[in-house]
Amino acid sequence: MIDDGLKRTGTFTAVVPDAVKLTLWRLAKDRGLLKDNPEAALHDLAGFLSYCILGQEDFEDFNGSEEAKEMLRRLEMVKIFEDGIDAEIVLLTLHAGLADETTAGQYSIEAETETDSANSV
Repeated sequence: MIDDGLKRTGTFTAVVPDAVKLTLWRLAKDRGLLKDNPEAALHDLAGFLSYCILGQEDFEDFNGSEEAKEMLRRLEMVKIFEDGIDAEIVLLTLHAGLADETTAGQYSIEAETETDSANSV
């Protein structure tokens, strides 16, 4: 279902490692999004993943301006609601090195190191 969602939104499934797809599935499962309509949920999340990978322009070329505007709105909401599944998808694409430069340029990853943790105790 994730592969289908990626294909429908213009991303070649071979570009996305299986580990990223599995992580996306686990995120959806852990949040209870697969209970009612797993196909629709996974297509939606794969579409947002595709947007993060392709970037605004390429996503819009394949999906149209209305769909691209909706994905941009979701991306902008990540800045406000940092604990949602869309935020986790953005982090997933950044960590995997898949994020389009326009997506990656808007976000930075700050990981706490072990020495930072030890110094804060």
